[in-house]
Amino acid sequence: MTAHPMFPKAPLVAALTVLSLAMTGCMPGTVATTVGTGYVYEQKQDHKYKHDVERAVDNYLEDHANSPCTQGEDRVMASAVEIIKEHRLTGVNEVINRLDTIYRDQAQPDNVRAGALYNMAVLESRRKMPNKARARDHFKQLYVEFPNEYRCIFEESEWRDAMIEKQLLLPGETVDSFLEDAIKDIEQRQP
Repeated sequence: MTAHPMFPKAPLVAALTVLSLAMTGCMPGTVATTVGTGYVYEQKQDHKYKHDVERAVDNYLEDHANSPCTQGEDRVMASAVEIIKEHRLTGVNEVINRLDTIYRDQAQPDNVRAGALYNMAVLESRRKMPNKARARDHFKQLYVEFPNEYRCIFEESEWRDAMIEKQLLLPGETVDSFLEDAIKDIEQRQP
């Protein structure tokens, strides 16, 4: 048997195709086992992720137990937590996008817009791969744009300094150098 000059390996491809079909018949459970294993792995990942989200919320609550905010300004948004838990791959971004829409809506009252900006800052600083630069920018914008909102988190205190150190410092930066830079930046932003 000679191969066609245009298709020199056609007989080999045909033989391999027949062989692979025969082998598949010998292993009927292989595909089902692979799919089942993938499903179990995905469920484990979802469970681990939900546990990680719960742990992050618990850490936030623990961090804010000694917060100088007495009016509940820094409380956890339960609806955001649910979205983040249910949508492992897109939840954080979905919540941030929704908060950004609220923040940009000038028809919303200042306290609602400030709350959206605050929560975006918190999410950016506490997500699995934090975006500290964006979180810092949100906090500065909150300070400048809403002078009557969230002042409790900006008041000088050991708690504030601990939160800055934990969430916002870049390598080589100190709380004092962060505050100096933040003050300069805020002064430039103010009208």
